[in-house]
Amino acid sequence: MEIVCPRLRKLWLITIMKVAVIGAGVIGLSTALRILQKLPDVEMTIFADKFTPDTTGDGAAGFWEPSKIGDTPAELCLKWGKATYDHLLSIIKTGDATKLGVELISGYYFFPKQKEDPDWKDACLGFRKVTRREIDLFAPEAKDGFFFTSVICSAKKYLPWMMNELRRLNCVIVKEKIESFSRLAEYYDVAVNCTGIGSTELTEDVELLPLQGQLVTVKNITQKMFFVMNDEPYNINIFPRADEVVLGGTAFPGKWSEKPDPGIQRGILKRASKLVPDITNSVVVNSWVGLRPFRRKGVRIERETMRFGPHKLEVIHNYGHGGGGISLHWGCAEDATWLVGECQRAVLKSNL
Repeated sequence: MEIVCPRLRKLWLITIMKVAVIGAGVIGLSTALRILQKLPDVEMTIFADKFTPDTTGDGAAGFWEPSKIGDTPAELCLKWGKATYDHLLSIIKTGDATKLGVELISGYYFFPKQKEDPDWKDACLGFRKVTRREIDLFAPEAKDGFFFTSVICSAKKYLPWMMNELRRLNCVIVKEKIESFSRLAEYYDVAVNCTGIGSTELTEDVELLPLQGQLVTVKNITQKMFFVMNDEPYNINIFPRADEVVLGGTAFPGKWSEKPDPGIQRGILKRASKLVPDITNSVVVNSWVGLRPFRRKGVRIERETMRFGPHKLEVIHNYGHGGGGISLHWGCAEDATWLVGECQRAVLKSNL
């Protein structure tokens, strides 16, 4: 007769942890992917009302720069930004970068007054202060600036790749808008909330508001470097990709319209042409408006326990990234995955 240790029998009786990820933008998909890559015994379903190519990230420039978001501690933005930069660099080294829409790109930031170096300067490659000659050549009205190598990550390619990876890992994908966590409590152990601006409804978070931004995409003629002229409220952003140049940028807090404004488009083109004259003759291929999920208290990555009748649901929040979704996504996915793992470890401990 075979004798089984009672402790091992309890471990065998542990059920697979069922996880629902809500949201299929860059935050939702990267978080789902990291969970499946790092945690064993997980069954996952992704719920979203919008998938690529209709997410906010699909229209964004995809430029890496881990700037501070709301009251997010600077050290967290730096940690998440560095993890993301290193992840994107690892993609470039695999030879799959073109397929995934990931490109190294160098260029300039210019400022109308003296500027301290950013805290992320050592996280990227080739950071240095600009010379007087460079200012005179590119932006004579500027007083300071720096040059560095960043990464462009085009969500139009990156998100479909992540979707394919998730399917390969047997993730179930459901097109459905989740309007309440109670919808999931009976069937799932953990829900990961990556709904971006949708969290204004799902969580009733009064700290969250849209940061409306309009971009103009033109055909790329000769542009190879990025240029940013920091002069709020209308920054000049010029981000070339393989076959196009994305121009911006505006940021209007609390504005919900997703309809491009022709007047704003003309202003973007005019300001960009002053910095890069070739843009004057470029052909506009798209004008886009996105609602960035800006949270005044900062990015929310935390665990919350909810109860609905007899059912308990562990909720991991991961939203409020403003315009920094691409810049921070992999680092934030790592932290959210650790919290999901914490839930899994608690179940293991209770069954021992």
